[in-house]
Amino acid sequence: MQTINPKEVLYIKLGKEGMWERECIEKENTLKLGYNEVPHDLCVKGEWEKVQEECLKFHKKSAAKRDVQQIRCFYEADESVLWITFYQNKLCWCFSKPEVTLQDDGTKTRPVIEKWKCEDIEGEPLLFDRLSGDILSLQAFRGTICRVDKSEYVINKINAEKSEEIKEAETALKNLEEKLKTIIQRLHWKDFETLTDLIFRQAGWKRVSLLGDQQRGFDLDLLCPITGNRYLVQVKSKASEKDLTEFQNKFKSSKNDYTKFYFVVHSPTQDLEDTKQNGDFKLILVQDIAKWAVQLGLAEWVIKKTP
Repeated sequence: MQTINPKEVLYIKLGKEGMWERECIEKENTLKLGYNEVPHDLCVKGEWEKVQEECLKFHKKSAAKRDVQQIRCFYEADESVLWITFYQNKLCWCFSKPEVTLQDDGTKTRPVIEKWKCEDIEGEPLLFDRLSGDILSLQAFRGTICRVDKSEYVINKINAEKSEEIKEAETALKNLEEKLKTIIQRLHWKDFETLTDLIFRQAGWKRVSLLGDQQRGFDLDLLCPITGNRYLVQVKSKASEKDLTEFQNKFKSSKNDYTKFYFVVHSPTQDLEDTKQNGDFKLILVQDIAKWAVQLGLAEWVIKKTP
C-alpha cells in the first residue's frame, strides 16, 4: 500500500450512535449524510444561502450555520481529502469521489475510492490502544463532520511513520531485550523458575501448585481466573528435543484437563530450537522470556538476580 498525502483530514460520524457504520464500511463502501430535510438540488448547485434558510426552519441561526458548513464539506470535498471515522475499536479511513447521490429516504451518499481501510499501510490494525487521546476524543463530537486539528498525527499513523524519539525508544527496548537474553541464560535454574512464575502471574494467571513440584513432573499448574482455563508449565534451564517429547508423552492423556502445556527453556539444544510447534504443547525460549520480562516490568529483577 502506498503512502498517503491528503490536503485535509475530515472526521465524519456515520449516523446517530454509529447507526450507518456497518452499512457504509462493511457493505456499501460509502460516506453517508443525514439532513434529510435539506433539498439535494440546492446543495448540488451550491446555493448555500438557500440551504441555510432551509436549516433555519429546524435550528437556531448559530446551529444552522454549522449545519451548512458540514453539509458543504460533504458535497464539496474533493478526492484529495482524507475521511476518518471510528468502527469496532479502530480508526477507519478512506478517500471519496465527490459524487453525491440522493437516496429514497432523503439521506445522501458519496462513494469511497476502493474501500474503507482500518489498518496502516503496513497492514497493522489502527486499534484504539495505538491512538492518542486527542484523536479518540473526536468520538465525542456532537455534530456530523469536522476538520481534524491533529491531521499530521493521523496521516503519520496511517503511513506507519514514527518520530525520531519513538524510533529511539523502540530501539532501546529491543537492545534491552537482546541484553536480557544473555543475562537470563546466566540465571541459576531456581531463579529462572521464579522468573517464569513471576511472568505468568504478572500476566494475571494464578498458580495453584507449589513452584518446582517435580514429584508430578511439572513446575507450574496455572489457572486463568477469568476463563477458568488450566495450564501446565515445565521449566528447564537446558533441554533437548528428547526432554520435550518426554514431557508431551507424560501429559498427553491430560489434554482434556488443560488448555495448553508450556515447555520453557532458556538454553535449548539445536534440535529443540528446530522443533516444530505442536498445537497443545507450546515451546517458550529465551527470546520470549526476555520480551515478556521487559513488557511486564521484570527487567530490573532479572538484572539484580544475575551474578
